[in-house]
Amino acid sequence: MSVTLWVNTAVSVAGVVLGAFFAMGSVISIANMKVPWAGALLVAAMGVPVAFAISGIGAWWASAQGAAQLVTYLIAFPWVYLVAFVLAMLVSFKL
Repeated sequence: MSVTLWVNTAVSVAGVVLGAFFAMGSVISIANMKVPWAGALLVAAMGVPVAFAISGIGAWWASAQGAAQLVTYLIAFPWVYLVAFVLAMLVSFKL
């Protein structure tokens, strides 16, 4: 479990940094959108680096509490969030 947590920590740190750049680029794209949910997309864009931070910190916390199943969910969380956000952006571009 320790190796998994360390790998997740490295990925989470990279995800926070790269997610911040991704969010900044998304904000520029969202600002040009004419869809009614553009405000929600702005908030969701800022959530990408936050999701990676929650994953990195939360997985260690859950492991310390002995909640192995929660560790798995916390490791998957930012990736599910990112895919959902990208799909929402793609749908918004089509409109």
